[in-house]
Amino acid sequence: MDSLGLRIRKLRKQQKLTLEALAGDQLTKGMLSLIENGKAQPSMESLSYIAKRLGIESSELMEDVSQTEKRSLLAQVEKLYKVDFSDLKDEHQQIIELVQPVVDKLSISYESARLLEIYSKCGYYLKRDDWETYYNQAMKLYEQLHLYNQWASLAMFKGLIKFNQHAYEEALSIILEEHARFDSPAIKLDAVTTLDYMYIESILYSAVGKYEESQLKMNEALIYSKEERIFYRIDDLYRLAGAQAIINGNDADREYYLRKVRQYGEFAENLYSTAMAELLEAHYYNSYAHEYDKGLTHIERFLELGKELYKNTEDTNHYLLEKGKSLFGLGQINKALTLLNQYKVPDYSHHPLDLSMSYEVHAYRAKCYAKLGDKEKAVNEAKIGHDLILPLPETPYKTFILHTYNDLLKSSDSF
Repeated sequence: MDSLGLRIRKLRKQQKLTLEALAGDQLTKGMLSLIENGKAQPSMESLSYIAKRLGIESSELMEDVSQTEKRSLLAQVEKLYKVDFSDLKDEHQQIIELVQPVVDKLSISYESARLLEIYSKCGYYLKRDDWETYYNQAMKLYEQLHLYNQWASLAMFKGLIKFNQHAYEEALSIILEEHARFDSPAIKLDAVTTLDYMYIESILYSAVGKYEESQLKMNEALIYSKEERIFYRIDDLYRLAGAQAIINGNDADREYYLRKVRQYGEFAENLYSTAMAELLEAHYYNSYAHEYDKGLTHIERFLELGKELYKNTEDTNHYLLEKGKSLFGLGQINKALTLLNQYKVPDYSHHPLDLSMSYEVHAYRAKCYAKLGDKEKAVNEAKIGHDLILPLPETPYKTFILHTYNDLLKSSDSF
């Protein structure tokens, strides 16, 4: 902890002031030097005068961590925290080390609350036992400061933790409860925070198999987005609507929403949206329409867009699965199996629909082995898919995977 004198000296030097310049006509240069060296304590009148000369409130000099120090620290922390998860190295640990010396000395301010929020989240990601203590402190500060949007956004975090733990019912309950807490005449959340809640609620309703409620919430979010005239989350919502239309077998909605995804990608110059539209088209033609030549065309387009999007990495995992399915459907079994065996269910997949789509790989591998005459491997691979999909909600993927397993069991000579 810097002493009062050290804080005064640090601020003086930051502003490139000499002792004489800061002392002015109400303090002597010698007295100011004694104060800075901790050999004299200024009176409240002198403290107020020094603060005024520095252009700050006198209370800032009295804090263990000044507002200036907090702002500087927060700027460093925000820069580290903005690094994408896919590009993370040790940024979360760096944040912990930067904030830890002051984390228990933060007085009430937005900067303090934000530092506590980021510190607690990094603590969670690093599996630190004390993360929840600082999470609760951040929540309390946001509440005291009446920063309702920040408070509401942070409140989502616990729900998302439960989602990542695949405790979907509990996650939905937390999110609905938190959203209801902020739904009052006294509190009006901004459009961004409101859309975050609507989007997450739609995802969680589908995660627990309440597809009708999910569709209603998604439509509500799309209408709200248009009314507020903001594009925030619009690409996520269009992709979600497109995927839901594919699952529901609604061709008109599928074409409409995937067209919207492409239009957004062109308008916003967002390659990710354009690439995801191609991936969803490939998925539709492979898993639903069974027009594998069209599936192959779309997945190759996805790969080309991906090369431009991920210039420094080779993220071909989604490509492996969909191209493997296309080649299987086109009768190129050995090539299909080679690709399917390279596919890995992503660690970041937590939604039952994403997991169900990924678990299709086991059914397709099983079908490949069966075509190649290896019934034992076929049944074993199908059993993996069966066991993984069984606890998840009813979907066309679950039906396909279970049917594949049952059909292979019946046709196997060993059963």
